[in-house]
Amino acid sequence: MRTSRPDAALRSVLLCVALLFVASAAPLAAQQTKYSGEFVLKPNGDMGMVIKITLPMAQYQALRQGVGNPYLLLRDTYSNRSEAEATGQRAEWDDSSRSVTLSLTELGAARNMGNRWEVEVPEGTIFSNLDEAKRTFYFNESGAGMMGGSVQGTSRLTLPPGAQEMKWDEGRRIVSYVLPAPKAPGGSPGLLIVGILLIVLGAVAVAASFVPRSAPAAAAKS
Repeated sequence: MRTSRPDAALRSVLLCVALLFVASAAPLAAQQTKYSGEFVLKPNGDMGMVIKITLPMAQYQALRQGVGNPYLLLRDTYSNRSEAEATGQRAEWDDSSRSVTLSLTELGAARNMGNRWEVEVPEGTIFSNLDEAKRTFYFNESGAGMMGGSVQGTSRLTLPPGAQEMKWDEGRRIVSYVLPAPKAPGGSPGLLIVGILLIVLGAVAVAASFVPRSAPAAAAKS
């Protein structure tokens, strides 16, 4: 089993989307790209993620027509291309909301440090709040694209049931928590986590008005 970095699968997802946009040289109108990330941790450290990116109409139509199959946006998360191990990849368009939703589970996203678990949160993600009752950390995402436009959004990180001593270390950019000793088999499963790569989301906002129609063919050859 290969060693997984805590945010490796997320980086692969966002980088893939960003590269499809940056491939075009046409400037992006100063409009806003919206981002929503939901991350939930399982007791074994695996992380489930659901990422929704909502685009201005012109950019959404260009991406939709240029890419066609949304699974191309997840191609770099498969085991032969990614430094992380991921399963359950899914991707779908939503024309009514001009969005694309990407989901997957990254194996071993949280590290077991012996007396605690740790999850790394990428630079650019701004800590907002911790709701201890819900075991959920909230983060804000905000940035400007290189060619105009902006990215605004939020991320939610939910820890496994039973998580205690939940902490946010700003200096190390680490979420840490403690899990009680496991009970006998038969307990209900937990859920997943991680953070956001704002620099890559900036590239998404930076995009161009038209994605080259050669993108799918190039992706297939890669």
